[in-house]
Amino acid sequence: MPLPDDYRSLLNVLATACSSYQQTTGGALAVLVGGAAAAIYTDGLFMSGDFDFVAASDDHLKAALLAAGFVEETRQGRLSGGFYHPSYPEYGVEQVSGPLFDGRSDPDRLVLIRAHAAGEIALPAVEDLIADRLAQHEVRGSHTDHSRLEQAKAMFRLAPKLDISYLKRRIEQEQGDFDLLGPIMDSHHDDPDVS
Repeated sequence: MPLPDDYRSLLNVLATACSSYQQTTGGALAVLVGGAAAAIYTDGLFMSGDFDFVAASDDHLKAALLAAGFVEETRQGRLSGGFYHPSYPEYGVEQVSGPLFDGRSDPDRLVLIRAHAAGEIALPAVEDLIADRLAQHEVRGSHTDHSRLEQAKAMFRLAPKLDISYLKRRIEQEQGDFDLLGPIMDSHHDDPDVS
């Protein structure tokens, strides 16, 4: 299931904001995390209407979003402190505080995706996102909501190549459970230590 057209269009607008953020901060990247990053990695298999960004400068990210046409969230029934674009009101954008994955991820592994000719969006390495989704599964009541676990399994299965050693280390750091990924070994996951 590919990403919907409006989702892709919003990614173009977000890429413009991310490029502006990068220019005004001297090269720093705003990194898209959470469910929206999982949606991109799974090509729409799991969708999220929340676009969460980790950025070193909240003020610069806010300015970049406003310049790209986003407005601050004031609608009833929505979380305050976020943003939305009037052309895409069903989606919300939020700034996540703190360093990316509490500083545990390797910034050299960030993945840049080109959304359109004028901009790119940074994503965490798929290994970092799998570890995050497993940790979120543990924290969010794994007995009732399995969505984050299913996201982790799908990304593990769909990733063209994984650094299994790094993945295991990140899952351990996030206090997740590697074994929850199950017996979904594939030819691109050729680490002999994978069970």
